[in-house]
Amino acid sequence: MPLLYLISCRMFEDELVHIFEEDKNARLILVDNENTEGIEKKLTEVAVKYEKTGIFDLPSVIGSGDVTDQFTVVLNLLEFALDAEPALLKDKVYRSIEENGELFDGILVFYGLCGNVLGSLEKDFDHLGIPVRILKDAHGEIVDDCICAAFESRNAYVEAVMGEKRGEGTYFLTPMQAANWREMLVLAKLTPDPDDTEMMKMVFDYSGYKCVGKVDTGLCYEKEFDNIVDDFASLFDFEKIIFKGSTKTTDKSYRSIKEEIIEYPK
Repeated sequence: MPLLYLISCRMFEDELVHIFEEDKNARLILVDNENTEGIEKKLTEVAVKYEKTGIFDLPSVIGSGDVTDQFTVVLNLLEFALDAEPALLKDKVYRSIEENGELFDGILVFYGLCGNVLGSLEKDFDHLGIPVRILKDAHGEIVDDCICAAFESRNAYVEAVMGEKRGEGTYFLTPMQAANWREMLVLAKLTPDPDDTEMMKMVFDYSGYKCVGKVDTGLCYEKEFDNIVDDFASLFDFEKIIFKGSTKTTDKSYRSIKEEIIEYPK
């Protein structure tokens, strides 16, 4: 039974649901933790079946499938808070691989460089003798972060950052960023109080933000995305700029390692 260990930030919830909605033949097992509530709701809404297990029960659970040749994915979602602490993020991702990597035929990490702490991940785990991959764009470059991953390539992301409003800061919102923007601002230490609008206005002004970039990835699991972006723009008196996003980076990364595992099992 081909086994993939997928370690991901919660920010990729929507992209993951999209992947498993397309690949319904895969057996999906969620590692039961405090980060799965959102994705469970979305998986249920689109009728994607999944199982849950504790991290310490993985060895027995992954060996209990009725279809021995069924491609199986164990998804371990990690918390948002790690995004604001690169050193802690690296430690958590690396420990997740070290503690369970030997159970799998391949490992895919749904993160980018994230403060340049995960750039050597593939090399660092080469000794496992299995494919260990991180999110890369269409040109084979590791993406910077979850916003960059929402574009087709790093070049497209840079163009968006340096586009028509050159010199004016743009705060980007993907559907998941929009749904959790208050929490993300607190984690980024931009404000201690997510409801202190005046403080956030001062911080945005000081940081040079003038626009909100709505990154439309084509996914619609976050039903209030449009309204939240409009409210955000109104709240901070930002100009709204719409960018065409994409799921190509996450889709391709998943398909590539799946093909690699199935073709060259350990």
